[in-house]
Amino acid sequence: METLYYLDSTYNYMRTIGIICEYNPFHYGHQYLIEQARKHGDGQFIVCVLSSNFLQRGVPSLINKFDRAKMAILGGADLVIEIPSIFSCRNAKEYAYHAVNLLHKLGICDTLLFGSESGDTKMLSIIADVLIKEPKSYKVILKDNLQLGLSFPKARANALSTYLDDPLIDELVKSSNNILAIEYIIAIKQLQSPIKYATIKRQGAFYLDETLSKSFSSATAIRKSIQTNGLLSISEQVPNSTYKMLESNTFVFPNQLSSLINYQLSSHTKSELKAFLNVTEGLENRLKEGASKHLSFTELVDFVASKRYPKTRIQRILIHILLGFTSDLLLQDISYARLLYVSKEGEKLFSILHKNTVIPVFTSFNQFYKIAPSGIKKLLDLELKASNIYESIKGGTLNIEYTHKFETI
Repeated sequence: METLYYLDSTYNYMRTIGIICEYNPFHYGHQYLIEQARKHGDGQFIVCVLSSNFLQRGVPSLINKFDRAKMAILGGADLVIEIPSIFSCRNAKEYAYHAVNLLHKLGICDTLLFGSESGDTKMLSIIADVLIKEPKSYKVILKDNLQLGLSFPKARANALSTYLDDPLIDELVKSSNNILAIEYIIAIKQLQSPIKYATIKRQGAFYLDETLSKSFSSATAIRKSIQTNGLLSISEQVPNSTYKMLESNTFVFPNQLSSLINYQLSSHTKSELKAFLNVTEGLENRLKEGASKHLSFTELVDFVASKRYPKTRIQRILIHILLGFTSDLLLQDISYARLLYVSKEGEKLFSILHKNTVIPVFTSFNQFYKIAPSGIKKLLDLELKASNIYESIKGGTLNIEYTHKFETI
């Protein structure tokens, strides 16, 4: 049954679209999705849940979460809420689950809207159902593919394609946004959330395309061009508000983590490294060997990665080691929500948020930290540490978590 939200005074129905995002940085493709969200039947308000300073693929963000949140509001969003680093730097399944769970617990989202290479909500939902139910015949096919020595993503793609008797599915489940879209749907179904879901077909370049496009360039291409050719090279690829914020910013690229990560790897024993998520099957030996070579972040990832351990998985492992995210900590669940910025129109959502949320919501890290229960305080300490590591690499302000002021834009 659909959840209805009302303003206290006028009792007008309020419709909200949720968007899960990184905005690294915010570009015209992101703006297009927000514009499409406005046209959707539930698109009266746009609520973004935004990854913190360390992202899903295991890399630092180009600029910090506060500036990316501000870009989102200037780009048309009404409210931006943080996904803490311990939840934002995870594999696709875990990242999607925690992001959706955050929206679910806040109780302010009617529909989750996401871009996908497919653009076919029905097919994405069919695939999600197979992965949730895992029919016996599907599991047999998957096992056979794994026994052939295929990586899990490839084995799963083959198994889905065979089980659903559709050769196109093999390619569909290899695309980054399709993968996340399927995981968003799975999370909604598993949580038995009243949140509806919809997708629009991704326009322009694919997520990992590294070449600037005449239409919508990928964030990957934009970051690469900034690093290689300078900021001016992407002036026509992003909204003016984004460009102005980038002009006044200091950028962080993955290789700037190199010395800190090598120090962490050298400081931990092999036994200690095994306490971090996914450090199994002797991977700790490879990590220690890589650290002894004093490689850059990208060189270290290339050195350690293998058929069984793809690059993005190694990147996340390295970030977890850097930030001190051991396996036991990663069992934590979303238990608070921090608001980063809001639009004037978005302030109308506060009454809904106050009535519907089942987790504490705050705008001031400093004030909330003083009263937070011990379990939540542990998560706040982790975010503070992640933030300070990020800002130290950037040459920014330490303890910015305490000093950042929530604003209406």
